[in-house]
Amino acid sequence: MAKYKFYYDETEHSRSLSYKTIVANEFYDGFVTAIVGWAASDEADLERKYAAFETKYRSPGAPELKSTSLNKKQFRYGFRSLSKANVRMIGDYLNLFDESALVYYSFSSKVEHLIYRLFPQCCIPGMNTNLLMYSLAKLVVQYQPEKVVEAFYGNSNHLVEAVRGFLLDRIERNAHNNELKHSETEQCKLILAIMSTATPLDNAEWEYCSPFEGFALYLSEHPNIDNYELVIDREERTAETAKELGFPFVRQVDSANCFGVRMADMLAGILGKLLKSIRTELTYLSSEDELHKKLFDKRWFDIDDARLGLYKQLRRVLVQSDKCWYKAYGGGYSDDLVVLIALLNFFSNFENSEELKKNLDNHPEAFNARCCRDLLQHFEIIKFPASWRAGIHNIRSHLRPRLSVSVIPTVYNVVKVMFGEDGAPMIVVRQPNDAAYILPDELAGWVKLLLDTGAVHLLFPCDVRFQIVDGICRADIL
Repeated sequence: MAKYKFYYDETEHSRSLSYKTIVANEFYDGFVTAIVGWAASDEADLERKYAAFETKYRSPGAPELKSTSLNKKQFRYGFRSLSKANVRMIGDYLNLFDESALVYYSFSSKVEHLIYRLFPQCCIPGMNTNLLMYSLAKLVVQYQPEKVVEAFYGNSNHLVEAVRGFLLDRIERNAHNNELKHSETEQCKLILAIMSTATPLDNAEWEYCSPFEGFALYLSEHPNIDNYELVIDREERTAETAKELGFPFVRQVDSANCFGVRMADMLAGILGKLLKSIRTELTYLSSEDELHKKLFDKRWFDIDDARLGLYKQLRRVLVQSDKCWYKAYGGGYSDDLVVLIALLNFFSNFENSEELKKNLDNHPEAFNARCCRDLLQHFEIIKFPASWRAGIHNIRSHLRPRLSVSVIPTVYNVVKVMFGEDGAPMIVVRQPNDAAYILPDELAGWVKLLLDTGAVHLLFPCDVRFQIVDGICRADIL
């Protein structure tokens, strides 16, 4: 079977989440990773193309082209604020990804990571504590309450009271616009109800498990890939985490000697800078601003054909190519990533900049409506976390073959529907040799209904059409 090569890099890395880290000008809550890969047989040709790309854009005397060459200020309004030279450079970079390229990327919230440590034993009957963790992370990132931030990354003994005080203050402030802030106020009240279960943080060290958990799930959707190597820029803790979690072939390299890591670095850098600019746009600027709907500045949408084309190129790499469920992986609170993908999909509706500029004043409101819809879908997905998900110490369970479901309908002849030993929803598909696949989490209810009603004995084997419709995974018996 063909061998594959994968290359990993990350951006917005904070090894230890200290108060000094959080107040730094360049701090961003998101930890962003990117993994790029391809068949080993394609590597030599791609390396030649990347070398030509680097030669074209690398500064004289620089040993390598890094994403740090892209200034954060140039992303203030997304691609609109890029220089013409950087538009060409990013465009040429994205053109290196053809249909055979494999791309995985992830987003993890540093604040959410600490909030779960704040409530290590929180399990209250009748209350969805996962949603409350999401809501609290969103509140802290959105409003950046000074006392909470100081306690999170400084004296954690004061953290519980700081959070409680912040929530009470939000409830009082939201009363001035209850129509807009009603849902947020209700979340604040629910979080206050579980504050008695909170404990001071024992430490604020970062952990690297989540991106690799997502990558294992991504690989499970590619059952043809079982012979691969994972190459990581020289970062001991990251590499050790990958090895501890069960990845069989992990190697560290110096990025100066490895074009694949540099290619991953560029993608992670572009993603990180776009996500930071989105967070800047969505952050409240004053207490008065907090009581109004937060819309994107219309300058985000006032772009020319070259920049519109760049968004479409990025969408091709991040969304359209190699479509699978776990291509993008985020924690509960990953709103910035959801908004970025919504932005790419929004721009895909326009043929050219002339069409885009016809209703420029309407775009901030229209885009906000799309974001609200996509965030609601994300909220529904995280509302019921899968109980069968293997823990981080059992990542090999994530590597089991997983049925790939996309917007393109695919019909399989299903001979059996069942739950695995760990409770994962599964089907057996008729092939030359029958093969078992794990289904997306959303289809657990479908499997349970068939089993509970005894329909599995009457209906199967039969053809079943799997498809994602409006962001929802469906299984239709034909």
